[in-house]
Amino acid sequence: GVQQTRETIHSPLRILLGLLVSLLCLVLVLRGVQWDAVIAILGDVRLVPLVAAVAVEFLTFWAIAARWQRLFTPQKSPSERRLFEILTIAQLVNGVLPAKLGPLVRAYLAGKGESRGVAFALTTVVGEKLVEGTSLLVIGAAVLPFVPLAGWLRPATWVGAALLLIALALVVWIAFRQETAGRWLERLLARWPRFLGVAQSALAALAVWRDRRAILSLAGWSALIWGMTVLLNQLLLWSLSIDVPLVAPLLLLVVLQIGVRVPSSPGSIGIFHYLSVLTLTLFGVEKDLAFSYGVILHLVTYLPPSLLGIVFLSRSGYSLSKLRRAAGTIPLEIDSPEDCGDGQ
Repeated sequence: GVQQTRETIHSPLRILLGLLVSLLCLVLVLRGVQWDAVIAILGDVRLVPLVAAVAVEFLTFWAIAARWQRLFTPQKSPSERRLFEILTIAQLVNGVLPAKLGPLVRAYLAGKGESRGVAFALTTVVGEKLVEGTSLLVIGAAVLPFVPLAGWLRPATWVGAALLLIALALVVWIAFRQETAGRWLERLLARWPRFLGVAQSALAALAVWRDRRAILSLAGWSALIWGMTVLLNQLLLWSLSIDVPLVAPLLLLVVLQIGVRVPSSPGSIGIFHYLSVLTLTLFGVEKDLAFSYGVILHLVTYLPPSLLGIVFLSRSGYSLSKLRRAAGTIPLEIDSPEDCGDGQ
């Protein structure tokens, strides 16, 4: 079972697919780019909004850590500082390792600390993705009517909306019917106590969905996080003197947040830049300028957190290779239901 999990995560086919997607996007985005113009544009970047954007990026990471901590409710959680450190390490992992292992690394590091275990921590990450997906759905629906030539985006939005609603309904049902879900798990996994322990720990993490205060808190933190992300997008638009409607940084938020989840090379190189160009050209921005924006946004998104992640990684006693191996062994972290107690 674990070997199968590791093969799935580190599948050469999955990695190859990601590289091909990135290569295709690079070919599309680089076609017709005037490098002299790009160099001149980047040389004229305004430093004040650029530095402000970097500061906003770090504040956003801290807000994500605060929201993540709420997802451990009602169980004991790692500190916000520890979760912030883990987030920067995960960003480093996403930037340099294939297969987008960041979420699994987050679960592994958080589960090895003060929480109830890796399976529980992994479910908090999954819960976070559901919260993000739901809020992005709302933002996307609000933005689409104001986007010029947005027909290419609408079908994907509605398909994504249907899938998210189904997933959300399933999570809510399980959260409010934990006894029933628990009995099903016991019947299905009775022969595999190791996996039953993982599933039971994961089920316990859904308790937060029954807490109205926790849900309101998650909604508030999500609004703050997306607001700061839009501000970061706008600051970088100002840094290159790009004049576009406010709907542009909002659309960038939705498109890039969805796009970076597609299999790609480490750091989403290629797809990140292609989607930036695709979005900004909808608003009449020239390709060279839009590509320059994609370059700066990508650097601000990945480089500062990753540099900090290197510092925290060196202090943690782990290495990138060890984290990569650990991401493939998460199902082994809990050997029995009894081990789900306190994560010690």
